[in-house]
Amino acid sequence: MAETDDHAAAIIRFAFEAGQLKMLPRAGWLLAGIVNPESVAEHSFRVAVLAYAIASAEGADPERTACLGLFHDFPETRTGDIPSVGRPYLRTAAPLTVIEDQVSGLPASLAAHIAALVSEHESAKNTDATIEARCSRDADKLECLLQACEYRARGNTLMQPWIDSMAAAVTTRTGTTLAKAAQDLSPSIWWDELAAAFGAPPGGRV
Repeated sequence: MAETDDHAAAIIRFAFEAGQLKMLPRAGWLLAGIVNPESVAEHSFRVAVLAYAIASAEGADPERTACLGLFHDFPETRTGDIPSVGRPYLRTAAPLTVIEDQVSGLPASLAAHIAALVSEHESAKNTDATIEARCSRDADKLECLLQACEYRARGNTLMQPWIDSMAAAVTTRTGTTLAKAAQDLSPSIWWDELAAAFGAPPGGRV
């Protein structure tokens, strides 16, 4: 197999592993009685979107910040998603150790870039953290808050602890503002306003 074919195979292997995140449920929601919770991949997608928005407002690099959010949970293909109540009882490899194994077959420059993204996100609580890492971490917390609000709107009454803890965890000015807005607005606001513009009742169909 030619060198270029080796690289292609490595990237496809990595992409197949990424697909595991589409099937991996976010385990914390199971504790709240959510029968079919969001997947890690679904979570990571909106983290990347929020990270881009927060970084843009905070004067950070939005493209890099979105990449931090996109890759931040990639190691969970191998460790699984461990809810906070389980972490005191389990000892797992550090995310950076896992991602270095995951990218080991990729072209060197690509492997180094992806590993650096995970490492930077993981450093968000350090005093020397980049603004991009802090924005990405805020996006991670804010996405969880949004998901809790959505589950609450669907009738789950156990969401308030998630909402409170995630709102308290954000650190940037923009993240704090967005966390407040998320609690003040209905998850269906985008659709309600769109429907109203077409003369449909809230929650109705055009």
